Amino acid sequence: MDRGLDLGQVGRRLGREVFGNPSRGRAVYVLVILAWVSLVAWGRLIAPLAITPYFRPQARFQVIAFFENGAGSKFVDSLPTLKVYSGLFDTVSPFWHSVGADGRVAGDGYRGEVVSLARARGLSVVPLVSNVKSGAGNSFEAIRTPEARAKTVGNLVDLVAEKAYDGLNLGFELLPADARESYSTFLRELAVALHGRGKTLAVSVFGDVDVSPLVSGFLDYRAIGEAADLVVLLGYDRSWPATSPGPLAPLAWVEANIDSLLGYLPAGKLILGIGTHAYDWPIDPEAGRTDYLSTSAALVRASDAGVTVQYDPASRQSFYTYTSQAGADREVWLQDGSHVADKVQLAKSRGLRGVAIWRLGFGETGALEKLGGVVGRRP
Repeated sequence: MDRGLDLGQVGRRLGREVFGNPSRGRAVYVLVILAWVSLVAWGRLIAPLAITPYFRPQARFQVIAFFENGAGSKFVDSLPTLKVYSGLFDTVSPFWHSVGADGRVAGDGYRGEVVSLARARGLSVVPLVSNVKSGAGNSFEAIRTPEARAKTVGNLVDLVAEKAYDGLNLGFELLPADARESYSTFLRELAVALHGRGKTLAVSVFGDVDVSPLVSGFLDYRAIGEAADLVVLLGYDRSWPATSPGPLAPLAWVEANIDSLLGYLPAGKLILGIGTHAYDWPIDPEAGRTDYLSTSAALVRASDAGVTVQYDPASRQSFYTYTSQAGADREVWLQDGSHVADKVQLAKSRGLRGVAIWRLGFGETGALEKLGGVVGRRP
């Protein structure tokens, strides 16, 4: 039986029919020269350009929209804004689910129309999941033990599968300081489970510079950075209802918290959260309570009161004072379009992965156009 040519026979036939043939020999010679020139060009010209920073493919700057369903007069439905400005965003992160102390996913604000719109516009859907804040531990029981963590992780993975989400953004808050190790382990286990299904994990955190340990004490930023695909630094509420009136996101304070987190995780994982809300304080704490409202509503309130919004150059934040109908002096600090543009530019200048807007639809008219101008996108 003919078993074909051996290597020696193949070599002799190539020499006779290709290299021994004058016309074919010239063609082979030309091909060899072209291949040699190509290799030299690659080694001396193309390859060096490919490894220079300018020619390396850069990861797209991410813009996340935190989505609000809307409830009452203070919480604006984000959907109308998403319809108009979806071209600015990469991900929509709706606040639809929470985890209770028993590890079950509590509440269901899911809206199919939002998911359908996001899919049609090419946006990822990564809902924000908080802890139910009730009892002494604020649902710490859901992650305290290996058994509890396994149950909670399973419930969250089931949620992602049921709703066909692209991942989750964990935004647990006000856990006790002794939850630090359990929370880090929970995030590692959840990341493994999500990654195994091709899904992502983001984790939203407050910083640790000039922030109460009651807020930041349970956060192990290094462990969070290792587990998560993205870490969202919530760069707002330096002043809030429990404090005296003041700027919500003074620039120096935000910069300091960015610097702190960059000591634990790479800039390529860090997203800067930018607020678009306002607080309205009674100057005399006994004269009333502090109101939370959107910046757009705060600007309407200033107009109704006939007062001028002022700019504080030290914090690069805007504010005004007015007298309420009850005769109480009040002070309002807000996060307007200039603040949004400042913070986006800060994130870009520090090489961060992107920004996240809290909450979509709360900003003043024109704020998202300013965002688009900085990142080079149109609605």
